[in-house]
Amino acid sequence: MIGWKLFLHSASMVQRNVPQLMRIFLVPALIVLAIAYLAIGGLLGDIGLQARGFDSNMFFSVLWRIVGLWLVIGLIGTWTVVAWHRYILLEEHPRGWLPVLHKAEVGNYILGLIKLLFIAILFYGVLAFIGSALVQSIGMVGRYLLLAVGALITIFMYRFALILPAAALGKPIGVSESLALTTGAFGTLFVLGLCLFGLQLVAELILFLVADAVLIAIVLDIAFSVVLAILNISALTTLYGYYVEKRPI
Repeated sequence: MIGWKLFLHSASMVQRNVPQLMRIFLVPALIVLAIAYLAIGGLLGDIGLQARGFDSNMFFSVLWRIVGLWLVIGLIGTWTVVAWHRYILLEEHPRGWLPVLHKAEVGNYILGLIKLLFIAILFYGVLAFIGSALVQSIGMVGRYLLLAVGALITIFMYRFALILPAAALGKPIGVSESLALTTGAFGTLFVLGLCLFGLQLVAELILFLVADAVLIAIVLDIAFSVVLAILNISALTTLYGYYVEKRPI
C-alpha cells in the first residue's frame, strides 16, 4: 500500500539523517529549553504574587509573558522545520550547529499554519455544532460517531498541508492547488495517518507501563515526543516529494 510505503519512507528519512537532524534541531531545542526555564521561573514567581491578591497589571503581565513565550517557541520551531524541509527536498545541508534562517520562507510557513488553523476551526466548529445535537439525540453512539468523523477530518487535513513544505522551499502553492494535487489520495492518507496514530498509541502504552519509574517515564516522554514530532514533519516532507515533485518511494 502506498500509505504504508510513505510511512516507511518517512521513518527511514529520520533514521538515515540523524547527524543532520541533530545539527538542525539540537541547538535550537536547547535555546528553547533555556528560554522556557528562565521564563517559567519568573512566571511562577509572578503567579505566586498574583495568588496573594488580584492585580490587573500583574495579571496582564503574566498573560503577555506566556503569549510571548509561546511565540518565541513557535518561531524557533518553525525555523528548524523549514530547515529540515529544505535539507530533505533541496539537499541544503546544515552548516555548523545552527540552521540557516530563511526569513521569507519562515514567514510564509507561519502564514500557511494560520491558514490551516482557520480551516481546522471551520471544520471542527461545524462538527462540534452538529455533534452536540448527535450526542443529545443518540447518546453514546453519537459520541463515537463524532470521534470517527473528527478523525476523518484530521486525515483530510493532510490534503491541505502541502502548502507548508511548499512555503519552506520558497515555492508557495495555494490551498486549492494542494487539494488538486492530492485528488484521490484519501485512502493513502488514511493509511499513513493510521500508522502515525498507531505509533503514538505504542508510545503511550510504553509510558503507561513505566509510569511508576518517574525519571524513566519523563525521559521517555520527551524522547517519544521529539521523535514523533520529527516523524510527522518528515511525513509531510515525504507527501510533498511524492505528490508535488513526483519522487518515487
